[in-house]
Amino acid sequence: MNDLKACKKCRRITTEDVCPYCGGEVTTEWHGYVFIINSKQSRIAHEMNAENGEYALRVR
Repeated sequence: MNDLKACKKCRRITTEDVCPYCGGEVTTEWHGYVFIINSKQSRIAHEMNAENGEYALRVR
């Protein structure tokens, strides 16, 4: 089973050892999960300044 990791910089969820979206460092120490389907109509996406995808709410 793959461990999900979150990027410390952009908070995207990934299984990679380096964030494929921004190149940032990843960690397994994260909490909360948000899946954004339509960032143009999502208030949460607007507040997070996020695009479509999977994100952690809190990353250590």
